[in-house]
Amino acid sequence: MRQRALLATALAVLLTTSACGGEPESTPDPRAPTSAPATAAVPEPVAFDPPSKFQSGGQTLAEAPRRGGALGDPQVSAVLVGRTVVYVDETALAGQDVVTGEEHWVTAMPGVTASDPTVLANPVLYENRVYAAAAITVPGSTRVTGHRAVSLAALDPTTGGVVWTATVDALPGDPVQDVRLVGITPDSIVVDTSTTTYVIDPQTRRTRWKVQLFEPTVVDGTVVAGQLGADATEVKTRTVGLRLTDGVQLWAGGVELQQGRTFPLGPGLMAASGREFTDTTPYFDFLDPATGESRYAGDRKDLRGLTDCWFDARTVVVCAGTGAGPLAVGYDASDLEEIWELPSGDRSAPRLTGAWHGAVYGELAGRPVTLDGKTGAVRNASAGAAPAVVNQYAGLSAGSGALTLFPAVG
Repeated sequence: MRQRALLATALAVLLTTSACGGEPESTPDPRAPTSAPATAAVPEPVAFDPPSKFQSGGQTLAEAPRRGGALGDPQVSAVLVGRTVVYVDETALAGQDVVTGEEHWVTAMPGVTASDPTVLANPVLYENRVYAAAAITVPGSTRVTGHRAVSLAALDPTTGGVVWTATVDALPGDPVQDVRLVGITPDSIVVDTSTTTYVIDPQTRRTRWKVQLFEPTVVDGTVVAGQLGADATEVKTRTVGLRLTDGVQLWAGGVELQQGRTFPLGPGLMAASGREFTDTTPYFDFLDPATGESRYAGDRKDLRGLTDCWFDARTVVVCAGTGAGPLAVGYDASDLEEIWELPSGDRSAPRLTGAWHGAVYGELAGRPVTLDGKTGAVRNASAGAAPAVVNQYAGLSAGSGALTLFPAVG
């Protein structure tokens, strides 16, 4: 990947100017991206809502980071903002036009240095800003001991300009290694470091509360939900919802799990999966993040084969699972009524990778395919790519170990 040596000076400046819990900056940030946005007029590309076919081969943007070490799954460490892709590239974030391939800007992540490499968290888009987080080491001085911390930044996705930065000091003993930016609301930023969850006030940049043994994955309204460990091993967990304002536990699931995980499925919906701790029976349920109550009206035993789900950001939830072979199921997002299932007849289920605006993406017999989210019918049997993140202009995948961009062509 491209080296960002020319950013070393900017990184040093960023580290010294990112004050811990400082007040919002009142003057424009002097740190500019390494290049300005293109000024030449570019014809508006054709938008496909949703796309069913992508340019095969794609363009490699960067190495795909792996959470949890070298054996972890490669992550799509990028977001699509209109026709711009904002992605993690080594110690920086970059913005590129998904249609022309032109790189618009590169901005160093505050506090991250080449001598202390770290994996930047997957960026998050919220209200026209891109938020980023990374583990850093705050250097010591004659009066202060060096320590680990979390660097936070909010960027303008069009220019790469830094809107604000903050440094969140970690609890003593927290190594701050695998940082995740879990979610954002108008009054909360939720960050997790594998050992500790920090909830930060975006106005003051100060930590409002923190908790250990908790793996947050869903930020919905006034609640952050996830798996709370019974002890430091976190082998036994329970699905819980904590209040964003103060961390008070609002609800707890009635089933203790091993290998428990939770994930968001759009406003007012999440899923929890794993195995029941007492007898290793497969567990899966659709839950309301605000109350923890099940949203599924049918027999929950019918959900046991499910492992992953995606919300298409409109009306469909599609899930993957295993039985005698791969399983794919479509649900109406409003009431979770099943609307289609594969395999069916002579049709096999694809390996699903994502869904967006009524289209479902995956691979069938090793070939990318696009399905109709409302019927499960094949929209395109030669889709060119099976992306995980999609908008009207492009798709993104990390399946090969590299972050790859696939422009939409149909």
